[in-house]
Amino acid sequence: MLRSLIASWPLFFGLFLIMIGNGLLVFMLGVRASNAGFGTFISSIMMGGYFLGFFGGSQIVPKMLSTVGHIRTFGALSAIASAAVLVHLLKIDPILWTVMRVFTGFAYAGMYIVVESWLNAKATNETRGQMLSIYMIITMGGLGLGQITGGFDDGTAINLFLLASILVSIAVVPILISAAPAPEFAEPESVSLRRLYSISPLAMLGMGLQGMTASMTFGLGAIYATAIGLTSVQSALFVASVTIGNMLLQYPVGRLSDIFDRRQIIMMVSLVAGLAAFAASLMGPANYWFLILLTALYGGFSLTIYSLCIAHANDYLTPNQMVGTASTLITVNGIGAIIGPPVAGALMDIAGTQVYFWIIALVHAVLVGLALLRMSVRAAVPVQAQGPFVAVPEVGTAVAATLNPEAAWDEEADDTDLQSPLFEDNPYLQMPSSSQD
Repeated sequence: MLRSLIASWPLFFGLFLIMIGNGLLVFMLGVRASNAGFGTFISSIMMGGYFLGFFGGSQIVPKMLSTVGHIRTFGALSAIASAAVLVHLLKIDPILWTVMRVFTGFAYAGMYIVVESWLNAKATNETRGQMLSIYMIITMGGLGLGQITGGFDDGTAINLFLLASILVSIAVVPILISAAPAPEFAEPESVSLRRLYSISPLAMLGMGLQGMTASMTFGLGAIYATAIGLTSVQSALFVASVTIGNMLLQYPVGRLSDIFDRRQIIMMVSLVAGLAAFAASLMGPANYWFLILLTALYGGFSLTIYSLCIAHANDYLTPNQMVGTASTLITVNGIGAIIGPPVAGALMDIAGTQVYFWIIALVHAVLVGLALLRMSVRAAVPVQAQGPFVAVPEVGTAVAATLNPEAAWDEEADDTDLQSPLFEDNPYLQMPSSSQD
C-alpha cells in the first residue's frame, strides 16, 4: 500500500490543488453573480454550465486519451481551466461567465478521467479499495478547503481568482515531472439505459434525482446564502458544511446499508435528508449554527445516495458487469445535474428564495416514494448476497468505477458480460436469473 501511495503522490497532490481551485471558484462566482444582480435564474444557468461541460467532457475526453496521451491531455486541460478562471476577470457578463463554466466543467471532467485512469493502473487488487478511499478524501477535502477559502473574498479584489488559477496551473507540475510512465487507457463499456432500468429502476432513477439535488446544492448554495443575508465567511462555512457532512457520514451510512436491505437505507437516508433540507429552509442568519448543523446533516445523507445507488445496482450484478453499469449510472447522474440548477433557479425567481430548500426536500420525497414502491413490488436481495458498500466520489467520472475492488474490468473484453443474466455467477449467493424483486 505504501509503495502505491508513494508512486501516486503526484496524482493526489495535483488532484488536491485542482479541487481547492474548483471549490474556491464555485463559491466566488455564486457570491459575485448575486452581487452583480444577475438574477437567480440567470445565475443558475451560468452555474449549471459547469455540469453541461462536465457531461460533455466525460463523453469526449476518453476518446482523446488514446491518441493524445495522459500527460499532454492533463496539461492542455489544466491550461484551459486556469485560463477560464482569469477570463472571468475581464468582464462581469453572464453569457461570458456561462461559456467559461462550460469550459471549466469540460476541463475538470477530463482531468478527473486522467487521474482516475492513472490511479487504476497503479492500484493492485489489494490496494484498490484504499486508493479509492484516499481519492475520495482528497477530492472532498480539497473541495471543502476551497469553499472555506472563498469566505475571505471581499467581493471586489482579484486575489482569490488569481489564487484559483495558480493552483490549477501548478497542479500539472508534479505529473509532468513524474518519472512514472503513462498508463494504457480503455474507456469502460456502458450498458444501455433500457438494460440499466431492468437491473434496478431505483438505482437508475435515484441517481438522476441525486444528480439534480447535488447540482442545486453546489451550484446554487452560495447564491442562496447571499440572498438570505449571510456574510461571506458565513456563506463559505454554509457551503462547506455540506461537504464536511458527507465526509463524516458517508462510511457509517454505507456500513448500515451492508447490514440491512439497501433500499430501506436509501429510503431512510432520503427521508432524513429531505427533512433536514425542509428544516434548513426555516433557518436564517439569526439561527446560523442551527442552519450549519442542518446543512451538514443534509449533505451527509443526501450525497451518500450516490454511492448507495451504485452499491444497490451492484447487488444484482457479477463483478464483470459492475463497471459498465456504474458508467451508465454516472451518466444518468450527470443528466440530472444539468437539469437541476435551471429548474431550481426558475422556481426561485417565480416563488422566492425560500423555495430553494423546499425544492430539494421535494426531490428527496419523490425518492422516498420510489424506494417504497420498489420495496412493495420486488423482494429484497438477501443481506448475505449484498456486496460490501464502496464509497464512490461524487465529483468523479465513470472511470472511478474501475477502482471499485468488487468490480472486475477486463479492458480487452467485449460487452457479452454486460448482457448476461442477472444474478448469474453472483459471487455472494447463487440465485436464479428469473428472480424478481
